[in-house]
Parts: sequence; structure tokens; C-alpha cells
Amino acid sequence: MHSISSGEETIYFEIRRGRRKKSVAILIGPKAQVVVLAPRYLDEERIRAIVQKKARWIIEKQELARVIRSLNPPKEFVGGETFPYLGRRYRLEVIRSTVKKEKKCKLIRGQLRVEIGQELGEKEARMRVKKALLDWYFERAASEIRERIDPWAEQIGKWPRSIEIKDQKARWGSCSASGVIRFNWEIIMAPPPVVDYVIVHELCHLIHLHHSHRFWQKVRSILPDYQESRMLLRQSHFALEDADPSGEIG
Repeated sequence: MHSISSGEETIYFEIRRGRRKKSVAILIGPKAQVVVLAPRYLDEERIRAIVQKKARWIIEKQELARVIRSLNPPKEFVGGETFPYLGRRYRLEVIRSTVKKEKKCKLIRGQLRVEIGQELGEKEARMRVKKALLDWYFERAASEIRERIDPWAEQIGKWPRSIEIKDQKARWGSCSASGVIRFNWEIIMAPPPVVDYVIVHELCHLIHLHHSHRFWQKVRSILPDYQESRMLLRQSHFALEDADPSGEIG
């Protein structure tokens, strides 16, 4: 863990280096943790100087993250909690029953319904509910993204070699040089325009792999108002529980 001082404040941060990373990005996580994404060739002193220059901004974002965390406590996976899906929030209903085979999570009449065994203790019950929710999110992410990607791919004129839904802690999406596009399953919690932005962003990488001026021109030609969705994505954190900082798109 690295640190710098700014007035009476000390900022602790982690450095993560990436092969494709060409510039420095500073991410603030839900626990106000700071992660610096940097190119492999950039020395530590240069990174520290960049963090020092952005110290006031980092402290402000950390304060905001703490406020948001206090207003949105971590999920306990019990009935009555609400969970986001495509920009809307749905109340969780947990049903205890004598069924031997537990049923999958389902969205029924505006509620996320999970049925578990009545013999389960409190801790195990929460774990089962969490797993059911995660399975449901993964399934919905795979279905929704595959359904939404075809019209955009046709408009752009490029199709991915394959699509994968992953648990990517520090990225909403990524595109490999071989044409494989990977999406963070948590993006399915975001409003549809934000989901579409991430899809279009990654599809445009099939033409321009890096974030060049031509890349952003291509994104703008498909989504003229993409910056609104990009801003919402950077300011929001969609997650079932505390995780590493998210917000980067590959």
C-alpha cells in the first residue's frame, strides 16, 4: 500500500499496472479505497506525483463515497431489501418452504422471489439467497446483453468472436485483440441507456482497440449523447456487496 500526504489528510492507495493501459486512472471504491491504474512503464515516483496533484479531488470523492455508503448499507440478503435491475429497484421476497429442491430466483409481479428450505439457519439462509440472486443476475445479464448487442453490432458493422459474462471487479467491459468481448455481470443493474453505452463502447473497440480520438468519434457517431451515460456510469456503483472499485471500460 502506498500513501501521500495532503495537508492533515493521508491518502492510501494501491497501484495496479496493466499491459494495455496508456494513461493513469484513479478509481474510488465504495469503501473510499483508492486504486491507481497505471501503465507498466511508469515509475512509482511519477505515479505518486500524479496522485499528489489530484489529492483534493480524491479526498472529495472519498467523502462522497462515505456518504453514499452510509445511505446504502451493505446487503444482508433478507426479505424486504431492494435490488436494482435495469435501472429499477425490486423488493426481495424470501419464502421458507419444505421443498427439498430449492427453486431459482424469479422476478414475479415486481418482486424478486427466492424460495429456500425452512430448516436453514440464518447465516446459511442468507448465503443461499445471495447465491440464488447471483445466479439470476448472471442469467439475466447473459440474456439481456446478447439480445441488445445484435442491433448495435449490425449498426456498427462488427460482431464479436464471442461474448462472455464475467465477475470483473475493476471493469464494466473489455475487448480483446482477438475479438472476445467480456461484460461485468453487474452492468445489468444499470439503466438500459447505460447498458447500451457499454455495449457500443466495446463493439467500437473491434474497430479501434485503444481509446484514440477516432475511437471516441466512432462511439459518438453511434451514440451522440454517450457522455451522459458515461458520466452516470462513473458516478454510480452497482453492486450486491462491497467490491473493488468499478468504473473502467476496456
